[in-house]
Amino acid sequence: MKKHPYQTLIFFILLMSFSASAQLTQGKRIEFEQNSNLEEENLLIPLKENGVVLLQSKKEAYRRKFTLDFYKYDSTLTQIWKTTFLPDEGYDLEKTYYNERFLYALFKKDDKIEIGVLRIDFETGDKTYVEGNLLTNVEIEHFVVLSSKAFIGGKYNERPVVVMFSFFDKSSKVLPEIHNNYLLINDLDVDEQNGKVYLMLKNERNCQFILKTYSYEGKLINSLALGDKQTAPISGELLKIDSQKPILMGNYAEGCSQLSLGIYLQNLSDDSKTQYINFADLQNFFRFMTPKREEKIKTRISQKKKKGKEIKLRYRLLLHDLIPTNDGWVVLAEIFYPEYKSNTNATTWGSWRNYRIGNDIYNNFRYSHAIICGFDKNGKMLWDNSVSLKEIESSELNAKVQLTQQDDFQILAYPDESLIRTVVIRGNEKAKELETFDLKKGTDVEKITNAEQTNLAAWYGHSFLAYGYQSIRKNNDLLNREVFYMTKLTYALKEDKRD
Repeated sequence: MKKHPYQTLIFFILLMSFSASAQLTQGKRIEFEQNSNLEEENLLIPLKENGVVLLQSKKEAYRRKFTLDFYKYDSTLTQIWKTTFLPDEGYDLEKTYYNERFLYALFKKDDKIEIGVLRIDFETGDKTYVEGNLLTNVEIEHFVVLSSKAFIGGKYNERPVVVMFSFFDKSSKVLPEIHNNYLLINDLDVDEQNGKVYLMLKNERNCQFILKTYSYEGKLINSLALGDKQTAPISGELLKIDSQKPILMGNYAEGCSQLSLGIYLQNLSDDSKTQYINFADLQNFFRFMTPKREEKIKTRISQKKKKGKEIKLRYRLLLHDLIPTNDGWVVLAEIFYPEYKSNTNATTWGSWRNYRIGNDIYNNFRYSHAIICGFDKNGKMLWDNSVSLKEIESSELNAKVQLTQQDDFQILAYPDESLIRTVVIRGNEKAKELETFDLKKGTDVEKITNAEQTNLAAWYGHSFLAYGYQSIRKNNDLLNREVFYMTKLTYALKEDKRD
């Protein structure tokens, strides 16, 4: 739809009214001293306005026992409770899962079928623990919980399997019609409102994407095959707008390729056809480029379309969880390029720094840009946009860009070493250009000398949580102290009250 010139003028007047005062401010900061004699890992779980939970795993080198500490903080980063759990010797932490009320941690005994599930109440910190078994020695890849049952997916003898484990009677059952050749588990999801389990599979031979729906009792309700060799879904996520309109969304490719051509939507409540949205059909897919280069590419695509040629743009796409909005939802994804860099410290190909994509293994990733698309509640795309990620690099393949909302503005932020970069968009428009915020400022007494693995999480309102590892040196001290930190960042879009 063509925009009226007066609408454009009003929009930019509104932007000018707050642009001078828009900024990212740092709030309270929490630090945990790192112990060089321990192997430590930290997992942050934002709970929106209800605060944040931090899971800390501490393991002595060369010992099999470890400790888990759980901390709950409110929205001001004031500690509410702390609880500790010591797994029995021989058990490893495999996966975590959480919903609005509970955090679940899945443990498995080394090379055994014994498992344990720990449940932490977000409100009180109370914990319950139950043990059982998997029936077979499953290589665990997925873990979800529906009411009082855990669903654990993985591989056994190179074939997919999902085990349903009941917390009440400690019984286990294998879900039917899964353990077949050529199938891989893509994802597991649950519908708490309707008591259903959704299993997403990929057939490596014919490239089809298969969605199986199971009841709470583990019975197969429905099986749906999507795609063909020209448009084969790579991934899928279930969006539950309401109980009557579940929508499956993900990215798709040609054949069994890992290179995406675009995104798709499938309404599961009726027999409607799958909707495919090609990257080449997005209005602002190339907006992250310079205006001259963007115009050149769009002209070339337009000329090819006029000649009746099919345009196929192929990219590796890291799709985020869908973000609900008042209008519907937002799709956020990043375009990345995998790289392999020689690592003299890595002793095996199974090093934690290596990530497998298909049959290839990588240990470094370069991100070029992010795409953002807004949809209404019926699955109609309302707008699209893209922002440059300035070719940031990461040794871990994970979501970098985080999004929060203020009114009808989307605030995008992502970490780049010790910097946090922000961009503000409003639908198709870019409301505020790239800004940077330095987390490496320190204080008058202490100086942050190094910042590693800086991460960012969208929190609540227009606030973010920055967290990671830093080296800090006090004035005149010879040695640094190593810390894990988290701090609240708030992006304020305030109108400038000028006469």
